[in-house]
Amino acid sequence: MSGPVRVLDLAAGSGVWGIAMAQESEKASVTAVDWPEVIPITRKTISRFGLAERYSFVAGDLLQADFGTGHNVATLGHILHSEGRERSRELLKKTFKALASGGTIAVAEFLVNADRTGPLNGLFFAVNMLVNTDSGDTYSFEEISSWLKDAGFVNARTLDAPGPSPLILATKP
Repeated sequence: MSGPVRVLDLAAGSGVWGIAMAQESEKASVTAVDWPEVIPITRKTISRFGLAERYSFVAGDLLQADFGTGHNVATLGHILHSEGRERSRELLKKTFKALASGGTIAVAEFLVNADRTGPLNGLFFAVNMLVNTDSGDTYSFEEISSWLKDAGFVNARTLDAPGPSPLILATKP
């Protein structure tokens, strides 16, 4: 991309996803969205990397916060598992509306296979979600890609990345 790149970092936490993109391109500006109690931590981390002038912050619940529009990339780094099926599906629909045509969503999650027999890290994490959340779970690529399709995305695919599972990417037509 030759022009500015607008990144939407959802459930930003410490800001690691947006920081990586901002470090990769001086043309990237990042909107970090997270709970009001988390945003000060995000700001502190961003400042340590000298990127504060390229960031804006939105505090609030993901389904209530204003994401704006026209973003080129949206990241959801390990958040769907804590949201449950219905909130996850709504979040993907809302993210679709926030992206510009041609924009890409990147989802990082602990994935399980379609018949939920493995891999073990995804299954163990599903137990963690059962114990520690109201409706959290782990999902398969097939489940998440069907939610992405229902939200309007096309070309759901995986990208090998360091970590427990590949990234899931999809595009807004």
